[in-house]
Amino acid sequence: MLPSLQKTFGKPQLIWSLLIFLTCLFVYLANGETVSSTDNISSSLLAFNWLDNHTLNFDLLRGTRHIQINGVPRHYLTEAPNGHLTSTYPIGNAIVTFPLYALFYLHLKLQAFFQTGVIESGLLNLADPGFNVDRKTYEKLAASIVAALSVVIFYLAVRLKFSQNTAILTSFIFAFATTTWAISSQGLWQHGSANLLMVSIILCLLKANRSLGTQRRILLVVAGFLCGLLPGTRTSSLLYAVAIVLYVLLVYRREAMFFLLGLPAVLFNASWNLYYFGFSLRNVLVGGYSSMATQGSFTEKFYIWTPQQFREGFWGLLFSPSRGWLVFSPIVLFAIPGIYYLFKRVIKFKHRTDEWLIASLVLAAFTIFLQYCFFTVWGGGVCYGPRYMTDLLPIACFLIAYFVEREFFTALRLQWQSKLIALLFAMVLSYSVFTQIVGVFGVTNWDNIPYVAEHRVWQWQDSQIERHTRSLLHLISPPMEKPVQYKRNLQGQILTVKDEQNQELKNLVATPWQARILQADLRNLGRSPWFAYQTGIMRGLTEVRVQFLDTNQQVVETGQTARLYFTSSVEQGQVGTAIGSVEFPIQPGQYMMIFYLVARGLGEMPDALEKPLYQVPVLVQ
Repeated sequence: MLPSLQKTFGKPQLIWSLLIFLTCLFVYLANGETVSSTDNISSSLLAFNWLDNHTLNFDLLRGTRHIQINGVPRHYLTEAPNGHLTSTYPIGNAIVTFPLYALFYLHLKLQAFFQTGVIESGLLNLADPGFNVDRKTYEKLAASIVAALSVVIFYLAVRLKFSQNTAILTSFIFAFATTTWAISSQGLWQHGSANLLMVSIILCLLKANRSLGTQRRILLVVAGFLCGLLPGTRTSSLLYAVAIVLYVLLVYRREAMFFLLGLPAVLFNASWNLYYFGFSLRNVLVGGYSSMATQGSFTEKFYIWTPQQFREGFWGLLFSPSRGWLVFSPIVLFAIPGIYYLFKRVIKFKHRTDEWLIASLVLAAFTIFLQYCFFTVWGGGVCYGPRYMTDLLPIACFLIAYFVEREFFTALRLQWQSKLIALLFAMVLSYSVFTQIVGVFGVTNWDNIPYVAEHRVWQWQDSQIERHTRSLLHLISPPMEKPVQYKRNLQGQILTVKDEQNQELKNLVATPWQARILQADLRNLGRSPWFAYQTGIMRGLTEVRVQFLDTNQQVVETGQTARLYFTSSVEQGQVGTAIGSVEFPIQPGQYMMIFYLVARGLGEMPDALEKPLYQVPVLVQ
């Protein structure tokens, strides 16, 4: 074994790798729940569907909860032009995690065998609400394993170039001071699998730079295969793939043919897209994303190429209180001096192939950031913090390694002026870790409570970090000592219900499936205080729930559970205001909109539907 490879894969490094993996996996699973989104449902079902039902489509989900009331698939599924129900999102995520899901499926098979004594076919009912609990469990486990593996491989890649201390510290940053923890490890987002591929490609190419003959060629084939999977895992990572291909062609020249032998892995996702969505150059990459645009293309709907949009996206992605990268992980600022040290090496040593690789990826990462600035939904939807910036983490953290190696550990041995840099670095790192801790353990559903509104990402008051911090404090010190007694003393009276124009509602006319912002004024008649949504409390959060009854007094499904949330806490005898979004039934007709008071997580109030606090006649037409 070559000395450099022995340095990477010798016994001490294997021990370090195992220790890092187990530590990350333990920490990532420590909160005991899946913090994810419905975006990830199709990715977490695909492998199970392939293994259990031996089919590549989701036709068996027709008529289930995965289809909305009017027969339209939910956003993570789409009706393909070839007549099948398929995933809206690329399948690369499912391909990367397929080995894990094969093990999960084997576990379910063995579990069923020991319970029944037979090996069943068609074991799983993917549409069963009961299976959804298992789906979330396996999604979280898969995401945590993928994230932990990416940290290990990142460590090995950094260790090839830098000291042991630098590799450990920057791996800690990558693992716990960025959204690798709060996003990639908590749900099966595309970012986690894409970052695993990215760090693996970097490791392969760094090792190839230190290898000769057959070993180098094998590494190039593996790097090409992983690079082929990259665009089908995260579409924006196509820019990384292009940079990697150009780097390999320029550096390895004739030997680049071995890299190209692995590159046809891109056909996995491309063939899927062409089969379901038809043959066109756009469908090779876009696929199901095209279904998100009812008119025109995905790009035309979600990108606005104007200076105004760029300014909003640029400042929002970096500095907005609830989506700003530098607000949630200011440690990435130290990638800036890392860029200086990187390009200083590039200029000074023209044949340093490692630096040319990282430099090309830095340029690709910068381009990815720029295109997100023009993306109209740069906020990323239901998530904690700057989800889209997760795509940049492997490169940003590798740049931090240049700073750490050159400045941090050196500063510890110099005069007090230099030690201030190390102190500042430590303080910023501590804060970055803190934001991830409260994001993972202080779950609040901030995006949806009190309602979805883009302007909220700019509000410093009740920012995502602030509410998650409050939530974590309530978990440590619950505000109610006796939940049963608290629920028993929960009583109130609705005085008025108003619409967006602050007009009182005596009756209401709405269109099918319309969403309206409503507010209600209530007087607290009980002995239990009402908790506002800004408190961050989840179990015991006071809610005014809204449901619709048809003419037969039956509850009508609307596609969401409508709730109004109190804007400030309300003590006994006081009047408070609750606000939220209400979605009306899809079918035209006469309904009664009823309001009743509950405390989340403490069970429904007795006779709530039979004796509502308030009711408003509604005509849907």
